[in-house]
Amino acid sequence: MGEKKVVSRSIAVVLAFLCFLLLGATIGAVIYSNNAYSAYNNYTLTHSHADAEYGSLASELARTNENISSLSSQLSTLQGELASNNTQLTNLHSQIDDLSSKLLSLNKTFGTTTDYYNSLMYVYTTENHDLSVQLTDANSQIFTLQNQVDSLNSIANLTASTTWVNNQTVSQSAGSYTVWSQSAGYSGYISITISSATSAFSNVTYSTYGVNYNVQTNVGTNGTAYFPVLPTSNVTIAVGNGLSSGNATQTVTIKYYY
Repeated sequence: MGEKKVVSRSIAVVLAFLCFLLLGATIGAVIYSNNAYSAYNNYTLTHSHADAEYGSLASELARTNENISSLSSQLSTLQGELASNNTQLTNLHSQIDDLSSKLLSLNKTFGTTTDYYNSLMYVYTTENHDLSVQLTDANSQIFTLQNQVDSLNSIANLTASTTWVNNQTVSQSAGSYTVWSQSAGYSGYISITISSATSAFSNVTYSTYGVNYNVQTNVGTNGTAYFPVLPTSNVTIAVGNGLSSGNATQTVTIKYYY
């Protein structure tokens, strides 16, 4: 009997506790519901818009969508142009690479051509220098030979000459003379020109090739005497005073023609 009472009390306590919990939950639900309704009313009051505003927003949204569509179209166009430009850029790079390769080949060819040209110029310059030296030597030889020919022609024509005595003044007593000795390399003649206030004479003597030549000529006061001469190592020319008495002064010029 006592045990039944204890159980009944325990059940009553549990029921009372459950009733307390149910009451607290009901009160909490009511409070939450009031708060939610109040928050909804506040949101409705602060976020309410007129129909005109919704229409304006809708129009703005439509324009924005059109702008987005237009920008998307422009973006697609630009992307297409970019792709085309990239293709052209790739082609240009390919052309640049090809031209660079050709340029490198041309540079090598140019270098080879330049070296060949320089070699030819060296050979040409060297040969030209050698030919110039040879030409100079040849001209020198020609000049020497021409001088020899001219000299031989002069000798053959007796137009070459050498002055042995040039306007020399001598003084002599009566019957005396002045002597000069020379050598003659070629056959030719000797001219003796005397200028004097008195009578004068000239004489030429030489021995060669079995010929003994000794000739004297009276020149007078002013005159020229001519004497043939053969090649000889010693020819003697004398100019003298032709007076029998008294001194004389002469101006003498002697030339050898050969």
